[in-house]
Amino acid sequence: MRLFIAEKPSLGLAVAQAIGIKEKGRGYIECNNGDRVTWAIGHLLQQYTPDDYDIALKKWNEQDLPIIPEQWKMKVSSKTKDQFKIVKDLIKEAKILVNVGDPDREGQLIIDEIFQYCNASQPIKRVLISDLNLAPVKKALSKIQDNDITVKLGHSALARGRADWLVGMNLTRAFTLAGRKAGLD
Repeated sequence: MRLFIAEKPSLGLAVAQAIGIKEKGRGYIECNNGDRVTWAIGHLLQQYTPDDYDIALKKWNEQDLPIIPEQWKMKVSSKTKDQFKIVKDLIKEAKILVNVGDPDREGQLIIDEIFQYCNASQPIKRVLISDLNLAPVKKALSKIQDNDITVKLGHSALARGRADWLVGMNLTRAFTLAGRKAGLD
């Protein structure tokens, strides 16, 4: 069974309609050919916060800056944990995984992160869909390729996300602490 993981439910539905819907389950769709389609709801995973790495970082102190994780870690978002469990369980059953994230760097990363977090060892494919109408989706599904071809898009999104984290977490704390020293609340 191939498992198609779309970035969002509307894209998942478009894929399932193009393949042929057998029945809808909770958080996924069973297709006529035995394939299944499920979806993220944007990011199912999120980066650790500083205090996830070390509870002592919950209190903001100048001497802790800069905060640079030795090893970057992710966690399941509390808002989407139910859908994540569905996706994770479906990954375990699949023979082939298909990344159906949006055809951009963030779309690539959102689904690749799920595969990595779940330690997926199956072959991973990629389909690029930019138009949710039936004919273009069918055409895209006829051109499934190896995920390795587009994986570098995800790497660029990962680099941007980590840079955002480093700048955002550290500068927010630095400027807040400096403001407090200057008498601001």
